[in-house]
Amino acid sequence: MSKPSLAALVAASALLAASAVHAAPSVPDDGRLVNYAMPAEILTDFHGGLQGFIAERNVKDDFGYESTMKAQRFNGYLGYDIARWFSVYALAGVMSVKNNDIRLDSETTVAYGAGFWAALIDDAQLDFLPTISRYRLNAAFEISHSDPNDLSWTQIDASLTFGIYNDSFLSDGKFPTAIGIFFGPVFSAVELDDFKQVNDNEWGFTVGGEMRFANGVYVSGGYDFFNDDFMAYFQAGVRF
Repeated sequence: MSKPSLAALVAASALLAASAVHAAPSVPDDGRLVNYAMPAEILTDFHGGLQGFIAERNVKDDFGYESTMKAQRFNGYLGYDIARWFSVYALAGVMSVKNNDIRLDSETTVAYGAGFWAALIDDAQLDFLPTISRYRLNAAFEISHSDPNDLSWTQIDASLTFGIYNDSFLSDGKFPTAIGIFFGPVFSAVELDDFKQVNDNEWGFTVGGEMRFANGVYVSGGYDFFNDDFMAYFQAGVRF
């Protein structure tokens, strides 16, 4: 089984980067959402929900033959705010993989993993456009594992996303309360037995959207673009 290069892992760590789902859950609005990475109070809040993705990952075997793995994952997650701007989470669910090129039928097995979200900046003071309420810089990292078709599928995902949001809906008569878009670089490496990921598909770009509702409910989704691969993802959760 091939191992991720040291350079790739260092680069991923340098991004701080993320999960198959790149939008960090929103923290409560209290008028102080500026520069999260500065010292701030501990929230000690839990949050949880559902995640999922579908993806196509190009791989090659020991003889250099390239084929396409079609993967799907659906899982729940539970997170905890260690600090005002930093949250860790664990996930558990199911994953399936198939490869029509080599007649590898779909098989579903347990998936599990862990990761973090970091809200590096949430600034409401930059008044460049009247339709934008705040700007966010989020970083995330996730490692997950599953064994569909005995492939020993280990996936490392990372991202650094910039988002613009409109909070002008913050009233009881409006739905949703906030909406935004985000984009940025992503890193996604897959390690699996008997195959090697095509290297030029590790780095890509993501774009997505996020909505926040009353009572701490949030949803997001997006699409990762790679040279040949892709990943479409969603997330829905709530703060307890």
